[in-house]
Amino acid sequence: MRRRGTQFWLWSNRQLHSRSHDEVLADGTQIEVQARFNREQVTQVFIGVYARDGAALAEEFYDREGHPCLAKALAWGCTRAQAILTTESEFRAPHRIQRTVGVVLDDPCELALRHMEMSEEETLRLKRQDAWDEYLNAKQAVLDMMRSSKVDSEVWETQKRRLRDAIDRRAALRHTWPCD
Repeated sequence: MRRRGTQFWLWSNRQLHSRSHDEVLADGTQIEVQARFNREQVTQVFIGVYARDGAALAEEFYDREGHPCLAKALAWGCTRAQAILTTESEFRAPHRIQRTVGVVLDDPCELALRHMEMSEEETLRLKRQDAWDEYLNAKQAVLDMMRSSKVDSEVWETQKRRLRDAIDRRAALRHTWPCD
């Protein structure tokens, strides 16, 4: 049984018809994706990732611009759920609670260094540097798309969201001081 979080209850509306996709991974992790049209005919997607015991690992919902069909919205939600499982870390922005993509590390030496015990100040400095790097990468991706003659609308929306999340993450970490 899944233990629903706040995001699910904010999203749920039994008056609106939705389509869903449920998946259980080999390790017992559960993925739930739901798509629907709201009363204004905007496609909305809910993504829930739950641990084997039903605890919510992540819950998000999005309005998908461009009115994609429910099948495409479900496919996008499944892709997003996989991204949540591999690269997401939680943080609190000053103005709202949200989740954002963290930096993916491939280098084993750097991973080992990160797992060593660090002071809170060092950890915060590292998080700030990661947020800055992600912001620069997201900004460059948007600039490159703006310079190109043709851009897929779904890629554009993904990169815009990535840049907004990077800005929010950077702002949240900028106003965080280590506790004594």
